[in-house]
Amino acid sequence: MIKLYNSLVKSILLYNCGTWALTTTDEKRLDSFHRRQLRRILIIHYPTKITNQSLYKKCSETPLSLQILELRWRLFGHILRRDNSIPANLTMLYYFNENSTRGRGRPTTTLPITLNNDLKRLQNEDVQLTTKEDLHNLQKITLQRQEWIAFTAKIKRTAEAARPDDQASGRH
Repeated sequence: MIKLYNSLVKSILLYNCGTWALTTTDEKRLDSFHRRQLRRILIIHYPTKITNQSLYKKCSETPLSLQILELRWRLFGHILRRDNSIPANLTMLYYFNENSTRGRGRPTTTLPITLNNDLKRLQNEDVQLTTKEDLHNLQKITLQRQEWIAFTAKIKRTAEAARPDDQASGRH
């Protein structure tokens, strides 16, 4: 059943997720949906409680938010390795243009903001994504393939460590 869930539901659910700019609330809702589906597959109902960690282990799964994070950084690395004239790179350069004015109201959660929030979790690193220079520095890292793979793995490990250790899964 888990194979069917992965091929039929999760593949559609995660389609194009590398471009999503998710808030923490959105990530929590997606993870909650994912856990609910896994509990249904394993036929775990209300009185029975199972920790999230043991649920993921039993199903050989990880939280959707971590999968989305990994896919987001894989896509971002792929885009940065491409030519600067493609629309995605031009949009990123325009986003970090110092001459552009910021709109009124609360700032919208955008992909560069989400990527920068991922980078903020790396406490000892001097890497960020707030200016064109930061974008060019990340482009240089992407050109060294092994360094980029290690860098993205570090981001994922940091995100895993920042997650709450274990919570009981199920309604109370």
